[in-house]
Amino acid sequence: MVKILVVDDDEDLLEMVTMMLRASNMQVIPLNAGALVKETLQNERPDFLLMDIFLGDSDGRQLCKELKEPDNYPQLPVFLYSAGEISSASIVASNADFFLRKPFNMTQLVDRIHEYLKKELKNS
Repeated sequence: MVKILVVDDDEDLLEMVTMMLRASNMQVIPLNAGALVKETLQNERPDFLLMDIFLGDSDGRQLCKELKEPDNYPQLPVFLYSAGEISSASIVASNADFFLRKPFNMTQLVDRIHEYLKKELKNS
């Protein structure tokens, strides 16, 4: 079973994404604050990280960049999402694996996660 860490400070969206991923037979670890990500990663080993960019306590792009550093979790796939105007350069600089613009279709999100994980399995 795929384990996904989902980070969003919008409780309603966090709940909706969590429900949809669980309905798609994924194990979900929901977090409502960016400050909890590093601590959670020390205790959990998710296969995937799905994170909003504009978190109340941090910027998902910066957090992603830190997580992707060689001494942290460089192999952890990270999808970022946002409704804000986000430059493609800032996504590239964050080292995120994919960016989704909100609002996004939940079925497409699940499909995209499955596609990415299948691609990674083939490459490993």
